[in-house]
Amino acid sequence: MYNLKYVINNRKVFKPLQLCDFMPSIEEHIKNFKMFLTDIEEKIRMNVIVERQKLVGFGVSEASANLFAVFLLKNKLIDPGFNVNHRFFVSEKRAKETFPFDFPMKEEVISLLVKIDSLRNRLCYGKEKDAKEVNEDLSLLYKLKEMIEK
Repeated sequence: MYNLKYVINNRKVFKPLQLCDFMPSIEEHIKNFKMFLTDIEEKIRMNVIVERQKLVGFGVSEASANLFAVFLLKNKLIDPGFNVNHRFFVSEKRAKETFPFDFPMKEEVISLLVKIDSLRNRLCYGKEKDAKEVNEDLSLLYKLKEMIEK
């Protein structure tokens, strides 16, 4: 927050931000999801998912967060300005506190998102993991996509 005395004494004028300019629309979430999914599928086609597992882990996490945001927005469960962050899925408890309302397959969806975030941390930080963990992350994303798109 700005010190009011400083603002008055220095005659600075601040325009209030129009938050609607910064709020991602449902179309923006769809565009982001498709962008991450295309990038992931490109790495699969090039057979470089193990070598680029940090990028795959990040991409799967961001794709799943955007997909979940689309689902919540379509069902009018969140306001358009709400930002779904992967950190909400550090644990099932945290996710359920952040999303206390009911929605179809809530337990399964939350569980998948928590597993995806856990794999993100394992893949993106530390030593390189084997293909099994990368493939698990990918299969969780496709399972989530299938569940949400029903």
